[in-house]
Amino acid sequence: MRPSSPHQLPLGTSQPPNEAHAVSVSLPTWNSIVSWSLREPWVVSQMKAGYPRLFVNSTIQDLGAAVLDRLQLSRTNASCMILPSSPAAQRLVDSLAEKNTGLLLSPPIRFFVPPARHPTLCNEGRDIHNEQEYRWATFYAVVYHTDLAPIAMSFWRETGDGITSRHAEYALGMFQFLKSQSDSSLFCTAPEAHLDELQNASSLPPPSTTAAEITSIKSLIATSAASDSPGHAPIRLDDVFLYSKGLAGIYAVARSLVPEGPSAEDSQVVIYGWPYAETVKCVERSGWGNVILYGKGTEADLDELEQRLANGVRIQALFCELPSNPQLASPDLHRIRALADQYKFVVACDETLGTFVNVDVLPYVDIVMTSLTKIFSGAADVMGGSVIVNPDSPFYESIHGRLAKSWEDVLFPGDIAVLARNCPDFVERVQYCCHGALAVANLVSQSSLVATVYYPSLVPSRHLYERYRRENGGYGAVAFYDALDVCKGTSIGANFTLAVPYSQLAHFRELDWAEANGVPKHIVRISVGIDDTEKLLNRVVKALEAAQNVSHAGRAENVSSL
Repeated sequence: MRPSSPHQLPLGTSQPPNEAHAVSVSLPTWNSIVSWSLREPWVVSQMKAGYPRLFVNSTIQDLGAAVLDRLQLSRTNASCMILPSSPAAQRLVDSLAEKNTGLLLSPPIRFFVPPARHPTLCNEGRDIHNEQEYRWATFYAVVYHTDLAPIAMSFWRETGDGITSRHAEYALGMFQFLKSQSDSSLFCTAPEAHLDELQNASSLPPPSTTAAEITSIKSLIATSAASDSPGHAPIRLDDVFLYSKGLAGIYAVARSLVPEGPSAEDSQVVIYGWPYAETVKCVERSGWGNVILYGKGTEADLDELEQRLANGVRIQALFCELPSNPQLASPDLHRIRALADQYKFVVACDETLGTFVNVDVLPYVDIVMTSLTKIFSGAADVMGGSVIVNPDSPFYESIHGRLAKSWEDVLFPGDIAVLARNCPDFVERVQYCCHGALAVANLVSQSSLVATVYYPSLVPSRHLYERYRRENGGYGAVAFYDALDVCKGTSIGANFTLAVPYSQLAHFRELDWAEANGVPKHIVRISVGIDDTEKLLNRVVKALEAAQNVSHAGRAENVSSL
């Protein structure tokens, strides 16, 4: 691990540069953020990449276009979304059907390599191919009228169910060999070519995942997340579920916790504290009868929840983050655990910002959720998520059984290989990032231009974070933002520092509502990487100086340091 200090990049450039599977894109000015939120053409036309749930990768777009061409559908009136599994495709169809008023909407369309026409042909002592061998060429398409595109994009953004760019890249390379199959004959097509006709079929080897790669990822998660407190059962590898994205894991958990049968209509779930922007929407579309948001995450909120429970209100689950994104506030997990034990509900905690390295939440929660896209990977070139079922949870059998039943094997081997390559120095990188983040937080907290610094050691809930911090754990604006010479744009937890005016991107159309819940309109989130700390601090100082030059305008920028 070597510290680096990348500068800000031109608008629309992938971060990292020249990376086809980058999970961040450069939005270097405040105006570019606002204009992107408004989808103004001058910004949209320059976007070469984007966060994969907020921006459909060009390879996935190309695969969708190939599907429409194969089905002989006009791109003027028809759109297409690509998903990795039949259940995911059906969930999209169901979501679109709720809003559909007679417009074009296909059932799930399966594209796959059909079995070889000449199964006796051998290559190196084996059949040239079979359907299972090329299973990763399989994908599902849903075709719909372009008027339904905004609803489809909401599903893509709020569930994490979409196909990954590496999976789409492989499927696109195999597309001519794929057959399409659907409940409607309108969407059934033959392959354009057959693998067994090609002399160079062996040059198209199917990707494969070694058990060692999956084991290495799960082992690192299980070891890192294990509690420091004595007497807790070890996390087994089968207690760790891997997902293609962090939000896909949250979506799976939220769906699995909904009571089955008629009682689902009366089910209630609490989201305590201000969560990641899409988490609320993800939980809302998971089948719950009622979603209760305690957005401020204060003791008063807990008092109100406790009173409602005492009055007979029943909830089945509570979702929270430690710390929260972006205010970095920490919930009182001790009190939440006590309520959960008394009133029999599940506690699911997203500790992506805290990380396994810094916080020890397992003794107080039933489920731990993490976006592996962030600092676990660090390279900002792959998506992934994990869910841990606490082996000591009183609900262990029920939770584990439901997750195992609903889990879909859609982790593309290429993504697993990259994640396995990126993660071995995870602990070391987290510790380095914490050192730099604390230095930045302390620096900006001394500036009179900064109204508030949101950092675990500098917010009112510091004592709560300290309670869950491991012994050696860390604490995971216009002029300021424009002048800050670091990579700027979507995502967090990259090896390089990333900054973004969070509310302008995540809550652009609900700024007043977010501010009323404690997320200021001018908050700047800084995700500190393994940059050279001295160089990073110098750049922050220069940005503060730029803000000083316009301070006569009466603006004060809030800075959140992660």
